[in-house]
Amino acid sequence: MSSSNVKITWDTKSFDNGVTKAMSLVTDGTAKGVGMAANELLRLSLREVPIDTGHLQSTGKKSQKDLEATVSYNTPYAVKVHEHPEYKFGNGRKGKYLEDPFKRNETLFVNLIRDGVKGGIKWANQ
Repeated sequence: MSSSNVKITWDTKSFDNGVTKAMSLVTDGTAKGVGMAANELLRLSLREVPIDTGHLQSTGKKSQKDLEATVSYNTPYAVKVHEHPEYKFGNGRKGKYLEDPFKRNETLFVNLIRDGVKGGIKWANQ
C-alpha cells in the first residue's frame, strides 16, 4: 500500500487585515454612536437641571474615552440636588435631571448607538 501526502498552505494575511480593518471601523462607529447618545443626554438634561445662578448648568459636560462616555455636572451640590427630587424648582427644573431624561429616552440612545454600529458595518463593507 502506498501513501501520499498533500500539503496545502493558505495565506491568510489579506483576510486577517480585512478583519482587523472591519473591526476597527465597527468600533469607531460604535464610539461615534456612544458619543451621539451622550451628547443627546447632555442636551436633554440641560432642559431640566435646576437654575438658580446658572452655575450648576454651566458645569454640564460630556467626556468620552473609546466606547465609554460620561455626562456629568461638577459642583459640590450637584449630587445632592440630583438625588432629591422633592426639592422644588421653577420652570420645569428638578432633581433627577440626568436620570429621568435617560430613562425616558433609553430607546433613542440605543438607536443612536445602533446607528453608529450600522455605520461602522457599512464602512467595513465598502
